[in-house]
Amino acid sequence: MALSNGVLGARQRAQSVTWTDESGTAINLTSATLSGNIKSLQTGVIRAIDGALAITTAASGIFSWTYGANDVGESGDFKVQFKAQYASQPDKTYVTDWRVEESIV
Repeated sequence: MALSNGVLGARQRAQSVTWTDESGTAINLTSATLSGNIKSLQTGVIRAIDGALAITTAASGIFSWTYGANDVGESGDFKVQFKAQYASQPDKTYVTDWRVEESIV
């Protein structure tokens, strides 16, 4: 699951994400609650994702991430950890790289 780069301060468009396992099989997100954290690779500071994580096609592992102000509040390189919490099965987590580019406007 690769993320598209964000742009500093840009919150107009949601990013569509497909959560897959190591073999490329979609993770079923039916009945899951999503959350996540962002870790700055420059400072080591960890913060919660403050944007909206919304499941759009659960069986196919597709969700959207509408950035919050803090999600794209600084440029740089980050690790993002998504967490899917289920009532009747173990939680799932996924960590991936992400970059927030400087705005040119």
